[in-house]
Amino acid sequence: MKLQYFRAFIVLLADLITLIINIRTGREVTVSLLIVLIVTVVFYFIATLVVEILQKGLEKAQDRDRELEEQRRLQERQTELEEENNQENSFGDIEEEF
Repeated sequence: MKLQYFRAFIVLLADLITLIINIRTGREVTVSLLIVLIVTVVFYFIATLVVEILQKGLEKAQDRDRELEEQRRLQERQTELEEENNQENSFGDIEEEF
């Protein structure tokens, strides 16, 4: 969803560059529009592939971040349990002395 407008941006940028080049070279309007149509279609497919690849990469990164966060929580919980266990053992040693 973060890349929602990325595809349109790529296509419009390619079309803008194509139109500027067509105006500079003095091509006829019909030829220019045909070239713009072809560029639009080609860059739409290219942009679609790029967006899909980027979305998969972002999803993998988010999954990896979630796994690391879960591991960190488990380690914190394990440390807390070990500290509680150590405190109980130290109290048991004190009671045995008395």
